[in-house]
Amino acid sequence: MGNILKSPNGNCLLLIPRSASHSLCLAAMESFWPDLSLDGVSHPAAALPDQIDFDWTQQPLAVIVRNPFERFRSMVAHSESSVDQQLDRPRYRPIPQATFTKRFLFETQLEECAKWLGITVALKTIDSTEETNKPTLTAEQEDRVREIYATDLAIWESLQS
Repeated sequence: MGNILKSPNGNCLLLIPRSASHSLCLAAMESFWPDLSLDGVSHPAAALPDQIDFDWTQQPLAVIVRNPFERFRSMVAHSESSVDQQLDRPRYRPIPQATFTKRFLFETQLEECAKWLGITVALKTIDSTEETNKPTLTAEQEDRVREIYATDLAIWESLQS
């Protein structure tokens, strides 16, 4: 994905797949751009206004950080590939290394993120993954996820305190 949700208040969010991007984009559309249509798009980020004027050095940029194990399990549940295939070639890469003004914890700070963006409607849980659809990882698979998403895991753990 790698899209940026640029709020009219100037705050920006790097959209990370399987980390509330769908819910936040729909709430932003309802708050800021109610006339936009979702016709023909697979994700609401594709319907957002052009983000071409984003300046990485001048605008506040945030990111949602989700437990990498849960993000990976959700990714596999929404894929036709097996766990091992996703471990060999992850559909979604780790969070890009960038200077983020803010980091929001997926598990507890989505509403805070929405408020920071200026979203005026309640977030709805959209496109979430049923626990029963997520794979159970073996110890070896968990080790591989830990290796692939080591930086994400360190950031996620740092936000726990």
